[in-house]
Amino acid sequence: MEHTTEEKTEILRAYVNQLQEYTGRSLLLSAADLASLAHIMVMRVYRRRSDLIKTGDKEQYLHFIVKGLVRQYFYDGTNDVTIHFAREGEAVSSFISYFAGTSSICQLETLEPTLTLALPRARLEQLYPYSTRINRMARVILSAQILQLENWELNHLRYSIRERFLMFIKNNQELYHRVPYKYQASYLDIKPETYSRLKTQLERKVRAIHGK
Repeated sequence: MEHTTEEKTEILRAYVNQLQEYTGRSLLLSAADLASLAHIMVMRVYRRRSDLIKTGDKEQYLHFIVKGLVRQYFYDGTNDVTIHFAREGEAVSSFISYFAGTSSICQLETLEPTLTLALPRARLEQLYPYSTRINRMARVILSAQILQLENWELNHLRYSIRERFLMFIKNNQELYHRVPYKYQASYLDIKPETYSRLKTQLERKVRAIHGK
């Protein structure tokens, strides 16, 4: 069932508030800006294990997830390396490809049946000349993605495997139960057998984190 413009606007407003909180930057989007964005959004429906984009393709959509779960990853020549999980209320895209018009270096795959409301790149670009605020929003979304990737890289450098494992479970309890363990292992940059061993060794701490 297609969403109304009002429903799309509320989804956008919730995401913008989340984005402002994460980046510490105010977007100051007007009601007219939100309505313009909502007007060009299209509904996209994906089955589980579907690709939103493949490596080498040019990203055409910025997805706002209404329902479902998406994994962002790249291939390092040997293994898939997971760098992000996006769920309800979050945006996902091959961001650099989307905003720069370049070929994507990552892939997006649904881990559950997924429904998104998406901003087509071509139509979003048509709005830039008419609103400096929408133009600014695009830059802030891209900077948030860069910040998120930098945090992922720093965590891998600063913390041990054991520390990363416990931090992920503590900070992402919902994802711990929704994401297959092999992809959690990929995100933490550890082998699946190491993940299983840690899970067994730290079972008591895991239960304590989840209040069981």
